[in-house]
Amino acid sequence: MPEGQRRVLVADDDRVTRRIVSVKLSGLGYSVEEAADGEEALQKLLGGEVPDLLIVDHLMPRANGMQVVREVRGSTSPALRSLPVIMLTARQEERDVIEGLRTGVDDYVIKPFSPDELAARVSAVLRRVHRSV
Repeated sequence: MPEGQRRVLVADDDRVTRRIVSVKLSGLGYSVEEAADGEEALQKLLGGEVPDLLIVDHLMPRANGMQVVREVRGSTSPALRSLPVIMLTARQEERDVIEGLRTGVDDYVIKPFSPDELAARVSAVLRRVHRSV
C-alpha cells in the first residue's frame, strides 16, 4: 500500500451498498475492506490494525451499527477509541441522527445516498481528524 493511502472499513449487510462504496473509494485511492455485519466489523477492528475510518450501517444483523460505535468509543485502545466513524443508514428520523451523533459518530449520511457526497464527507472527516493530530 502506498505511503499515505487511507484505509476504510465499510460495514453494511447490503452487498450492493458495500460494493458501491468500495468501488467509489477505491477509485479515489483509498484501501477499502468490507464487513457484512456488525460482528464481523468488530472482529476486524479488534483483531487487526485499526483503519483510518469506519463507515457503518445502523441496521445490521448480529451487532447493529450503534453497538459497533459504542464498542469502538468504549475501547481501551486509544487508536480505536478515536477512530472516525460515518454512519451510513436509512434511519433518517431526527432522533436517530441525534442518537448517532451522541453515541460518537462523526458524520451521518442517509440512504439513498450520493457516492460523490459520501466520498466528499469521507475526505472532510479525514482532513479534520488529521489536522487535529
